[in-house]
Amino acid sequence: MIQAWRARLGDAVDPYRLYAASNLGSFAALAAFPFLIEPMIGAKLQSVIWAVGYVILMLALIVSIYAVPADSQAPKETALRKTTWLERFTWVAFAAPPSALLVAVTTHLTTDVASVPLLWIPPLALFLLTFVIAFSAIGDRIAEGAAPLKFMVVFLLAAVMASDSDGGLKGLFIHLGAFFLIVLCCHLELAVRRPEPARLTEFYLWMSLGGVLGGAATALLAPILLNTTIEYHLALVAALAVAPWHRADLKWALPAVVIALGVAALYQNSFDAYLWLEEYVPIKAAAAGTDSMFWREALLIDRPEFAGAILCSILALAALMASRSAPLVAAIGGLALLLPVLTEDGEGVQFRERSFFGVLEIEDSGEAPTGWRYLSHGTTLHGVMSLDPNRNREPMSYYYRETPIGSLFEEVTNAKPTTLHAGVIGLGMGSSTCYAKPGQDWKVFEIDQDVVRAATDPKLVGFLNRCAPDAKIIMGDARLQMQSQPDNWFDILLVDAFSSDAIPTHMITQEAIASFMRKMAPDGIMIVHISNRYLDLGRIVADAAHKLGYVAMEGNRDGADDNPNADTSVRVVVIAKTPDRLKGYSLPMWQLMMPRKELKPWTDDHTDILRALMPEE
Repeated sequence: MIQAWRARLGDAVDPYRLYAASNLGSFAALAAFPFLIEPMIGAKLQSVIWAVGYVILMLALIVSIYAVPADSQAPKETALRKTTWLERFTWVAFAAPPSALLVAVTTHLTTDVASVPLLWIPPLALFLLTFVIAFSAIGDRIAEGAAPLKFMVVFLLAAVMASDSDGGLKGLFIHLGAFFLIVLCCHLELAVRRPEPARLTEFYLWMSLGGVLGGAATALLAPILLNTTIEYHLALVAALAVAPWHRADLKWALPAVVIALGVAALYQNSFDAYLWLEEYVPIKAAAAGTDSMFWREALLIDRPEFAGAILCSILALAALMASRSAPLVAAIGGLALLLPVLTEDGEGVQFRERSFFGVLEIEDSGEAPTGWRYLSHGTTLHGVMSLDPNRNREPMSYYYRETPIGSLFEEVTNAKPTTLHAGVIGLGMGSSTCYAKPGQDWKVFEIDQDVVRAATDPKLVGFLNRCAPDAKIIMGDARLQMQSQPDNWFDILLVDAFSSDAIPTHMITQEAIASFMRKMAPDGIMIVHISNRYLDLGRIVADAAHKLGYVAMEGNRDGADDNPNADTSVRVVVIAKTPDRLKGYSLPMWQLMMPRKELKPWTDDHTDILRALMPEE
């Protein structure tokens, strides 16, 4: 609206520059929120500030109305220009893949690469930055020379396909680099194809429609139609297919290939790309009938780590030479790289389902009786079961008898063999229920139906059916469902509701812990499982307990190197109502957590992820 008003002033200023400015503002706000706003301001005050801000915005708009002369008219020549349906389709076509890719790459990174908190910020920040570049004066200057970006993308796409979920920091940069370059190419083309200012409202309408369609495809349809995050790969190929190549210039070929090789040299897994290409692309034909191994050795000169990079660069050069048909070449090349993913036989995978909560997978390693069955959510292990029929009731991994969780459950269940009231928030494999004894009262709180299916189906895991067939499963958000439970009831409560490494923050706030502790018996203990690869949650949970007047101790045990499947590293915080309940626990596994001078618990109104990412001494 502001841009349309600005265009009516009739001066030489391009109103589209305001679009770049607005996205720059969004970029600044995105950067400020996790680093400045969230750590310093609570949710309620944030709501007040946003409300005041919107009122100020509306007042500013009203003032702006009177700043535009009533008789201002858009130039007649632009007003007479009519939009064709081909133009509308083009705007939608170039806007949809970037939005689809934004959702897909964020899901892929947080699910299959690393469930690091705040990892959703870099993709969105890069997405906004591409709009800033494309619609600014810089975009006008680089649009004609953007061809090499597309050829770098061809290589980066291949490297992405070759990477696995353990690509580390280099793999993360490959994903983000490919995303940024592809989206920038599409947004540059949108900027080049923008109409005269008189039609900018319609332009933004169709561009927004493309964004909605692309985002809906990956955010709404993909979780329903796909049981993996393959939509990321498909979105990459779709974005490559529409990325413009008609301005290709051969003078950029050498720099593009050199840059691609440089990136490959830093990426250790690039050789995998060559292996895939060798399997799915007629390499022998390209080698003019020579032996495939000879071709590989001659090409690499004893440096196999460059194989994938060299061949992907050759593909990039071939696409460059193809000029106007290069989008088709890029799409076909991308599909060729997709074949290993699309035709994956899933060896060892017994179960894989995708829901709102992510991808749940059960996979076997080895065969009975020496093999193991793993339950994972994204990249995080959530349970292990022995394939030995004689051990399929034995809790493993975090719940092994010698871990903090296992030792506490064994102690409490033995102390009250028939009168125990136990609660488990977050079912997982159901390993913890294997401490149950006949006659005890066990309640399991779970929100994901797929997890319940895995834990109860004997063909998948079946811990719950074998170990605690009488346990009551309560579906829904555990914090809400716990409100209907009687006060002073549970002798032991395990809070283990993490999905992947993502934290359900509302389960460990001061208010949440207060509501859970009301349900605990006077001598009951609550175990909060805080094992996490990225966050130090110990002090946060302990601060909440101390703020409420309870006592807390930390349990920490490293896994056994000689038995990693059965005995996994575990970290917990145990909360009790009285100090006497935690007497008798000592180092090396247990340590009492003393109250600090300044308690900083998370609350429903205020959480600070950054503080958890940077452990305090």
